[in-house]
Amino acid sequence: MPIFLREPNSSGTVVEFELERVVFQTRTPHQDVIIADTAYFGRVLFLDGVVQSSVNDEAMYHEALIHPGVTLHGAPRRVLLGGAGEGAALRELLRHPGVESVLACDIDDEVVQAVREYMPELCQDAFEDPRVEYRAADVEDVVDGAAPGEFDVVILDVTDPMDDGPALALHSVDWYRRVARALADDGLLIVQSGELDVVDMLMPRTMRATLREVFPWTQLVHYHVPSFHSAWTFTLAARRPLELRPADLAARIERLAGLRVYTPASHARMLELPAFLEAIMAEPAEPIRGAARDSVYVYAAARSRG
Repeated sequence: MPIFLREPNSSGTVVEFELERVVFQTRTPHQDVIIADTAYFGRVLFLDGVVQSSVNDEAMYHEALIHPGVTLHGAPRRVLLGGAGEGAALRELLRHPGVESVLACDIDDEVVQAVREYMPELCQDAFEDPRVEYRAADVEDVVDGAAPGEFDVVILDVTDPMDDGPALALHSVDWYRRVARALADDGLLIVQSGELDVVDMLMPRTMRATLREVFPWTQLVHYHVPSFHSAWTFTLAARRPLELRPADLAARIERLAGLRVYTPASHARMLELPAFLEAIMAEPAEPIRGAARDSVYVYAAARSRG
């Protein structure tokens, strides 16, 4: 008998996944974990009942997360990746030949190891690359223990705000001030900033407002991810503006072997919004100064039925 998992989507809607086979399931100290086979998306990772990655479309998420920002920075050598998770963001980061060292951390090592075993196509041995140091650690502790200006790029691929989830505190002005201390003066922060919803763009607007309390320049990046049933957003933040379309953009991208999604044309699409969404994004939002649940929609755990 198939299992149906109901995932909370935008307010007032849910998405139901039919799970053909659950290959791994556990409750870690931090979250519920399911790895399951589906007919359409292939093998899928769910955390607290919310889809995180599917083998069939994960490149649409991870290439959009990594490449626009790292390519525009131009010359990052030292990178911190918070939320190493599936290893797919790490895989994409290592395509950049100038990257000399990556400190990758994740609070939930059980997830990292489960995905390495059951979804190895996501990391493709990225954790074994000699440039990588992996720590099973809370990114808050890693950031607070870093030397000032230690990293050229910080990437925060942490989960959405979930009631009692592991990333609920990683969306505030205070947190981004701590991150800024660990960034070089010309450094870049990349954060996943939630669904590109067509109603009020609440999560990306709120994240932008929060980041601008610390960083003078921000830029929204977005791309459609079919298993998320929406486009998804990522926000770049820096102390200096980055040139969004450098003259040598095509040459920079050409150096990145093995890409499936990211091209000069898709780079342009990732940085532009339809006019009606630009108008929504222009509306003000309140920065997150306390718990994320006080400012943005916070998911409850999804339910399954069989």
